[in-house]
Amino acid sequence: AAKAVCDWIEDRGDLDPEHIAIWGVSLGGYYAPRAAAHEKRIRACIALSGPYEWDKIWDGLPELTRETFRVRSHCATEADARAKARELTMVQAAPRIKCPIFIVTGREDRLVPASHAESLARSVAGPVELMIVEDGGHNANNRPYRYRSRTADWLAAQFGLPKI
Repeated sequence: AAKAVCDWIEDRGDLDPEHIAIWGVSLGGYYAPRAAAHEKRIRACIALSGPYEWDKIWDGLPELTRETFRVRSHCATEADARAKARELTMVQAAPRIKCPIFIVTGREDRLVPASHAESLARSVAGPVELMIVEDGGHNANNRPYRYRSRTADWLAAQFGLPKI
């Protein structure tokens, strides 16, 4: 999907393909860095509360989240979904991330522990900034004022733009 989006941006005359960034939240916080690892036209990445290894958090996920994943992954059983979750890992992909990445997590996140963000930060090859919101929950959405402006300013700086 990232390749298709980057191709589409390149085909548009009104968009600058040199300024492609990706921002993902929760499971999107897994897919955004994964896209950055495989699509070199992505020049900056922001990841919020993404799992480093999806299967490592499986047992702690709410049943509704596991069931949603099962259905959307087209798996017949929860066991099949768990096997699919094992494929969602950044272990091999993270070292391929060369673009700057800003990783945000909440220390109090009960779904994706902050250790996943720390693992991602240690594993990437490019410049990395890690922000742990000490009293933040999942996506640090209980403390958005602690990270939103900072991430927006960081992203603007990656492209030489003024702070927001």
